[in-house]
Amino acid sequence: MRSRTIASWLTASLLAVGGLAGCSPSGTPDPTSSPTTSPVAVNTTLPTEPVQLTIAYCDAHPVEDLIDGFTALHPNVTFDKQYEDCGNFSTDVINRLTSDSAPDLVQYVDSAIQTVAPAGHVLDLAPYLAAYGWESKFPASELAQLQLSPDGKVHGVGAQYGIPGGASFTGVFYNKTLLRQAGVEAPPRTLQEFQIALKAVKNAGLTPIALGSLDDGGIHLWGGLLTSLFGVTSAQDWVNGRPGSTIDLAGAVEATAELADWARQGYFPASANGTKEDDARAQFAQGQAVFTVDGSWAVGTVRQGLGDQVGFFSFPGRSSADQASGQGFTAGFAISARSAKADVAAAFLDYLASAEAARISVGLGMLPVNIDTAPAPDPGVASDLRQAYAQAVQDSGIVTFYDHATVTMHTTLTQGLQAVIAGQLEPADFIASVQADWEASKG
Repeated sequence: MRSRTIASWLTASLLAVGGLAGCSPSGTPDPTSSPTTSPVAVNTTLPTEPVQLTIAYCDAHPVEDLIDGFTALHPNVTFDKQYEDCGNFSTDVINRLTSDSAPDLVQYVDSAIQTVAPAGHVLDLAPYLAAYGWESKFPASELAQLQLSPDGKVHGVGAQYGIPGGASFTGVFYNKTLLRQAGVEAPPRTLQEFQIALKAVKNAGLTPIALGSLDDGGIHLWGGLLTSLFGVTSAQDWVNGRPGSTIDLAGAVEATAELADWARQGYFPASANGTKEDDARAQFAQGQAVFTVDGSWAVGTVRQGLGDQVGFFSFPGRSSADQASGQGFTAGFAISARSAKADVAAAFLDYLASAEAARISVGLGMLPVNIDTAPAPDPGVASDLRQAYAQAVQDSGIVTFYDHATVTMHTTLTQGLQAVIAGQLEPADFIASVQADWEASKG
């Protein structure tokens, strides 16, 4: 499950909508062609007369739940809902946004926005950001993930092309019973303590880490090590595409060497490279491993399997005093530059920060984008996760998923990490290949 793209909303729910009504006749419009219309006035007062918004999306939940919540408060607003399977949405959203019949709202897809926003097809939400005070309603790290430079190459600067609707966060799930069985009384607070715990678990005859590196699991595990040893600021600058950034430095090589060493030590099954992340999650939920590095979308599965015996903590740093960190990406929405109803669409975006939207998000197992308005999570692992996420937000420690760095980075990381785990690729060579991908994209 690609937690870092559209489907991250729920099952793994972070990003990638039924019929192609918004496509041009050819199905392949020119993303560089200019939009024909754009909203003008910024007005935060909703009209009282009936108005319909068109929205394109691929995650039925929570999008439809949030729509229902908004229309319950504003019954004069209705939605023409254009749903599509997530497998096609990433490409089709480009067609939709460049069409003369573009929807008012689209579920945010990073690669698509990078393609069409520089040509003016996506509305810069800066005026609404100021009018609604969104900087005080949404975490700065979540807003920054939906900002893009004029050339579409650098995140965290430039126009505000999206507003978050739900957050994801990765870290370490652990089996409390098995950890105590291995003689470890508390979850590790530093990377060194984590290394000691892994060795103790292995010596106790237990599997330390459930890992599915056939798809995303290897990226999450390596990502935890990378953030800890490379540093949050350097890592985020690199993912954002900030000019002059490089991952080809000692900290990244050290993190990759640590992963290779864990493989040699047998800290995860020899079948990891042939196992999907979903299957590794199921193995952990069945009590077959003590730890797994996964995301907020996994809470339902692991809680169903392990009940109150599962906990969660942020991937530890070198020191317990290090800032709390984790990878994640916000699932959000963008407004078409062609929308004639941008004010009403922006009111829907503002609703995403409300207590009602937070209640819907939490009820569906997601992390709320506005923690202050969210209801308390259930006790146990959901509470652990919320606390870890809140601390990372406070510490500015949330790093965008590493495979967001380029459109080809997911393949580069997945294949390269499989080779590292198998002992077929040296850490320094892997990091060099990752940087080469980055430079080919960023020019």
